[in-house]
Amino acid sequence: MRIISWNVNGRVKEACQRQLDCVLAEAPDVLALQEVTVTSYGVWWRGLLAAGYSVASTVDLVRLPYPEVEPPVRRKYFNLTASRGGMATLPGLAFSDPERARLAFPEKYLVTQVVLDGSAVDVHNAHLPPGSSRGEIKVHAFRAIRQRVDEPTNAARILCGDLNTPQAEDHESVTTWASAHPRLRDEWDAAERGVLEHPTMRDVYRERHPSYAPYPASHLTRGIPRRYDHVYASPEIATVWCRYLGAWLEARLSDHAPVEAELVLST
Repeated sequence: MRIISWNVNGRVKEACQRQLDCVLAEAPDVLALQEVTVTSYGVWWRGLLAAGYSVASTVDLVRLPYPEVEPPVRRKYFNLTASRGGMATLPGLAFSDPERARLAFPEKYLVTQVVLDGSAVDVHNAHLPPGSSRGEIKVHAFRAIRQRVDEPTNAARILCGDLNTPQAEDHESVTTWASAHPRLRDEWDAAERGVLEHPTMRDVYRERHPSYAPYPASHLTRGIPRRYDHVYASPEIATVWCRYLGAWLEARLSDHAPVEAELVLST
């Protein structure tokens, strides 16, 4: 199974069509997109259906008004997942605290179960908010993701998307964004590590690359390279290879490079 996860940066019209053409040329079995917009949705939906994909999205959720906060927030981006096989939409994130649920962004988390070669895989397509503008909402999102990924399932699991973290990393450790939020330092660090260092879900890029190879950039944050885009897999899934399509970032197809992985489901 080949999967591509890509934050498409809300591109529309001709720019969106170029993105679609590039994706179809790669012909992944599963595609997970973040930052799709109502304007670009038609291009992706029509193009993917014509190419034989099943398509699911959270487009309906992006139409909901966001609560009145200062400064005002407008829902703009949502997630889309496509599969060459059968696909069903599953429940998204849950928040026990009503206030946290009220301020969450459910359109930025999409769970589907895809069926490829007779095997079921739960695909969690995530787009985490930036902590600089959304504050502790990001902490709550990470906690909800960890809880959702850990729910019992008979299917293998993939978590992918733009996690807006880590701040830095090497082959021994990762640095979260907790240092940027002194008041919540311990809480913030634990929430991010709960996903980044999940006890069973593996970062498939890290496991397939030798310690001497530098980590690639999937996004530039104020000019600083970060690897924000990830694919994590449960133990039932083996990694053949994983790479970042850096040429797409250099060509400015988006402000993110896609992450692409070839995975094999154990039988």
